[in-house]
Order: sequence, then structure tokens, then C-alpha cells
Amino acid sequence: MKDNKHLLKFSKDRNIKNSTMKGYISTLKRYTSFHNMTIDELLNEAYADEEKRILLKNRRIKNRLLDYRTHLISLDMSHNTVKTYFSKLITFYLHFEIEIPKLPDLKYNKNYETNYFDLPTKKHIMEALNYVSLGFQALILFMSSSGTAKAETLSLTVNDFIIGTTEYYKSTDLMDILEELDLRDDIVPTLYLRRIKTDKYYYTFCSTEASKYIIRYLKTRQNLSLNDKLFPYSSSLVITKFQYINDKMNWGFKGKYRFFRTHTLRKFHASNIKLSAEYIDALQGRSKNTVHETYIKTNPKELKEIYVKSMKNILILEEETKTREIKEDIHITINIFLSDTSYNIY
Repeated sequence: MKDNKHLLKFSKDRNIKNSTMKGYISTLKRYTSFHNMTIDELLNEAYADEEKRILLKNRRIKNRLLDYRTHLISLDMSHNTVKTYFSKLITFYLHFEIEIPKLPDLKYNKNYETNYFDLPTKKHIMEALNYVSLGFQALILFMSSSGTAKAETLSLTVNDFIIGTTEYYKSTDLMDILEELDLRDDIVPTLYLRRIKTDKYYYTFCSTEASKYIIRYLKTRQNLSLNDKLFPYSSSLVITKFQYINDKMNWGFKGKYRFFRTHTLRKFHASNIKLSAEYIDALQGRSKNTVHETYIKTNPKELKEIYVKSMKNILILEEETKTREIKEDIHITINIFLSDTSYNIY
């Protein structure tokens, strides 16, 4: 399907990126499969009805759209997912100047809305780390401490991380840099990212413990280069891994979604870092209004200072360290001498 002439033209005319185009292809595959017709056949049918001057309400496209929308709802998808699929389909039709009949408004059943107590806690995230490799441990700690979405996380390169940590090293060779960074425990990288969903550039940061795990992970990789992905995983693998953790821990579902998924790490960050909505939006790459975007630029140094002051609120391993230190502090040996016998009480 991806080689269809109409799809190629649609992508070229709109300068659509590959990641976005995958969503359109997925939508059109569902639609063409449901009607058992090709894209060309569906477009030609719509053109034919227009040329015959059939009343808009009587054109075949109306029933096709309504039947398909009903089908999506029957799949028990969330209403946001249904709207996304449907809006992409309408956009495709409109691009080829096909008139869309007025469709009756649809009342969706209200989805379950997650609340603060439905989000993973530090304990949940710490437990999740026990079921994954070092690379995925680094990824989980990065996402939970930066609030970065999956798409942006997987778009990062090793070079992005190395540039973001420039103030912490003096070496020039990549492996020497990693050795130098590994000796420190205060690294908070400044990362300049592009939010793929909105094409907005923004600054964000991750915690010292996430940096430590990233550095250790990078040191294990063979023939590492600056152009390599920081986390060389596919989106589907990340989703599968999170599903595995969730099901292994029997954490179940919240509404239609599993309890533990990448998006809930983003929510964990936003809900626990204890900053104002303005700063959370800045750290997570949410857009300001157009005027602010044009004239007001974020100072990354000031934003980093604000992040570092609140970073303790989203540290995951700190709790484990505190518990271990407390246990060590109260581990006292008492010697009791009774007659000629010595007893040690721990």
C-alpha cells in the first residue's frame, strides 16, 4: 500500500514525515480492508458520484464513512483513538478534493479518567527495573525523570547525550568521555529535542541516576559511534517490554490501558516533580501560544537550575539507597557475657 500513487502524492504534497505517514497508512489499511476495496477504487467511486451530481446525502461515501465509524466503535477503542483514525481518513479524502457529507454527531461513552492514584509510584518503577536489561533500565529512568515521550526518547542519539553533558568532561575521544563521565555522580545533561508530534524544539533534562545508568549502558556497547541511537530499540519492542513488565507484576489495567506503559512515566514526571504547569510544559515540550513561541525563548541554564532543585522528587533509586543505609546504621552487635559464655546479638 505504501507505494500507492495517491499515498505517495499525499505524502509528498504535505511533506509528511515517515513516522506520521505510518499513522495514515495504518488508518487506510483498516478502511480499505473493511470495505474490501483499494484506495484507487474508493477515490474513483467518490469522484463518480460527484460527477453524476448525486445529492451529497445520497452519495456512497456517506454510508462508507458511517459504517466504518460504527465498526471502529464496535472494536471497543477509546473515543480518542476512534477520532484519530477517522480524522486521518477525512484528511486524506479532503486532500483529493472530495466533498465530505455532513455526518451526524456521535455521542461517545465517557472513558475512565485516570487519577493520581492510578499512576506508577517510585516503588512500582523500582520493581520494574528488576525485569529488564541495563539498557531498558536506563530508558525507564530517563523517561520517568525527564517526562520525555516514547517517540522523542527513541529519536535521541549518542551525540545528543554527549553534547548535553559537555560541561562535565574534557576528553575528546568518545570512550574516554564515557570513562570520565562514569567517575561522576552529578551529571544532569541538557538535551535539546524536537517534539515529533508538534515539530517544536525544547530543552529537557534527566536525573543524575538516569545519567549514571545511561553511561554504564553505553560503555557496554560494541563499536559505539556518535550517530548511534542512545536507545537502539524499536517502538514496538518498547511497548512489548512494558506490557511484559505490567503483566509479570499483575498490575492489570486502568480503564482500557495497562497500568504500566511509557505514557504513565510521562504522567509520573508531571505529577511528582512539584513544579508549576508552566515549567512542566516547558520540560515536556508542550507548545506555548504562537506569539510566546516566536518572541519568548527558554533560557536552558535557568530551566536546569529549576529542574535540579526539584529533581529529588522524581529520583527512583534514592529510596532504595536510603533503606539500605538505615538498615546498615541499625545493624549493631551487642556482646553479652553470661558466666564464661559470650553471645552476639545482631
